Amino acid sequence: MILIKKSSDLLSHISELKKANRIIGFVPTMGALHDGHLSLIESAKQKCDIVVCSIFVNPTQFNQASDLASYPRTLENDIRLLLSKSCDILFHPEIDEVYGNLLEKESSEDYGSFIHVLEGASRPGHFDGVVTVLRKLFLLVQPNQVYFGQKDYQQCLVVKTLIQRSFQDIVFNLCPIAREKDGLAMSSRNVRLNQSEREVAPKIFESLQLVAQNWTITNWELGLNQAQVNLQKPPFQFEYLCACDPMSLDSLTHFQSNAIILVAVQLGSTRLIDNILVGS
Repeated sequence: MILIKKSSDLLSHISELKKANRIIGFVPTMGALHDGHLSLIESAKQKCDIVVCSIFVNPTQFNQASDLASYPRTLENDIRLLLSKSCDILFHPEIDEVYGNLLEKESSEDYGSFIHVLEGASRPGHFDGVVTVLRKLFLLVQPNQVYFGQKDYQQCLVVKTLIQRSFQDIVFNLCPIAREKDGLAMSSRNVRLNQSEREVAPKIFESLQLVAQNWTITNWELGLNQAQVNLQKPPFQFEYLCACDPMSLDSLTHFQSNAIILVAVQLGSTRLIDNILVGS
């Protein structure tokens, strides 16, 4: 695996790969890698000649400086994990290599109504930071295929919109959520959970499963209400659990056969999200 830290070096290397007609797969991350990230690398290896992973803790998608400062950084272990999956290139730049001297953000305001709900409402400006950094990374890596996990479903809709508007030659791949044996969605933030928090965290997925099991025209609202009640009990601090249209993220007011159930809760000092697709 080649470790590249400078944007100019990456552009030069990618140029040679393009001349050789190599298919480039790209997995952008913020590091603190886990098996969920590695599953994306594995998926990319199946379809692409060269797999590039970026590790860049993007400052423009954090609302609070303290959250940025506390984000886990585990580069040595990340490199070990990437080597175990035969990743070809790791791009690990400093902030000025990506942003230059100005941390300016572009706007995602006109991406659609889904920008303003759920995570968009909870974390104002977050998706502006996402589209800003991905545009810069896509221009540097010039991937043929990109790989993102379903856990950040709303973000995936944002990425797909960015690609449709500006990078139509890129193929977007939505990959399944990687879970621990007890159902908890894998996340770099899980390391912040203390023992008691970690023991109750699987209730998040159990609540999503409850909705899925009751996803019928007669029971869907009952299942949804019960799941909400379950996550409104301590130690959870409930933010949302809602059934939405998978494309628009409009909250459902009546039953439809296919939907996505999205959830966000605070558990101690850690904010956790998850989702499940239901129906056909």
